[in-house]
Amino acid sequence: MRKSKFQNKKHNNQPINRQKKAKKPKPYTMHDDYFLKAKKEWYRARSVYKLIEIQENFWIIKQNMNICDIWAAPWSFIQYTKKIIKDTWQIVWVDLKPIDKYSQPNINTIVHSIFEFDTLKKEVEKYIWEWNQFDLILSDIAPNTTWRRDIDQYASVELNISILEFSDIFLKKWWNLLLKVFKWEDFWDLTKEVKKRFERFTEYKPKACRDRSFEEYVICFNKK
Repeated sequence: MRKSKFQNKKHNNQPINRQKKAKKPKPYTMHDDYFLKAKKEWYRARSVYKLIEIQENFWIIKQNMNICDIWAAPWSFIQYTKKIIKDTWQIVWVDLKPIDKYSQPNINTIVHSIFEFDTLKKEVEKYIWEWNQFDLILSDIAPNTTWRRDIDQYASVELNISILEFSDIFLKKWWNLLLKVFKWEDFWDLTKEVKKRFERFTEYKPKACRDRSFEEYVICFNKK
């Protein structure tokens, strides 16, 4: 697996020049409308509305799919995905931490780092021996933030490139992958790797993303 090269990489801490003046973000509110809506609709996190909007625009999730969800905690993506695939098809989730109080027969849990690929591969293979590969991989992964934009963005790209390498083995040909990335200078390092593996991709920022966040989703279509 690709190891971080951040210590060897020079970064320019100056912001990227933009033609238009960036809008001032709204003040941070933890209990915003999406948070309250998630509580009302029994979702574990407001992030579910990011996936719902992506699904309504791109229809990446279909009923007859076996799906891998990377960085699944607190499993709001799984809650929504399960409504579509129901009980017939399988979800395998991978995260560094277990998900509390959640157990269903077609949902399989792996507590593991995405960087430790050799041992992760063995764990995933325990669950997919019948169907070999996934029809879709979803990821809402994010690094532990330092609040230094250059460091956090580079760490985000490193995580996503590891997921691309995971998809080399475990995603079916012609099928799709959803990534979340902090977008800044190193974003092009990620898109270069995406282009090697997929026919096309699109960037999308759902309305549920906070104004001050520089996260975006990259929807990768048709694995080569």
